[in-house]
Amino acid sequence: MKMTGIEKHFVNSPKHMLQVANRAQQLLNEIEIQTGWNYLDIGCGVGAAAREIAQRRDLDVTGVDADPKQIEEARSGEAFPRLRFQVMDATKLQFGDAEFDIVATRMVMHHISNWERAFAEMVRVLRPGGFLLYTDFMFPQWLSAVGRRIIPFVGLPSKKRLEYLSSTAGLTEIHQSNAGRQYDFIFKK
Repeated sequence: MKMTGIEKHFVNSPKHMLQVANRAQQLLNEIEIQTGWNYLDIGCGVGAAAREIAQRRDLDVTGVDADPKQIEEARSGEAFPRLRFQVMDATKLQFGDAEFDIVATRMVMHHISNWERAFAEMVRVLRPGGFLLYTDFMFPQWLSAVGRRIIPFVGLPSKKRLEYLSSTAGLTEIHQSNAGRQYDFIFKK
């Protein structure tokens, strides 16, 4: 599901983009990063966090988003040698298996009706020993189940379902924090 104009106005505001970039940096501080690793930003929007990471870290950064207009705007921003943006559906990532050392998504999965498929794709492109950084709203299991029937075009991740999917995929949770319904997870493959 692409965001509405109102949502884009909010998430593309300078204040919000700075918050997103800062939170991405904070989560990266939780892991030991090696020079030259490949970083994938799922649902990168206009590329604020990806650009910030490319500027501050010694990583090859790729940002993907399903919205061509968001990617067009991301590409029009400041360029860095190891930064690229692509239009791509998170449920059908056009990358090889185990291609990335870090895969990150921030506040995106609730926009994707088949968020479980997107999660599986993120795990697929993550190399063994790599890190998956996941931030989004977590809904109670019952609300997630009911919501899927009422509003089938959005994703309603639940903490219980995410923990089940990550465990089934062989991921180890190494960090979890929350502020209300918004949760941060770091998983290691």
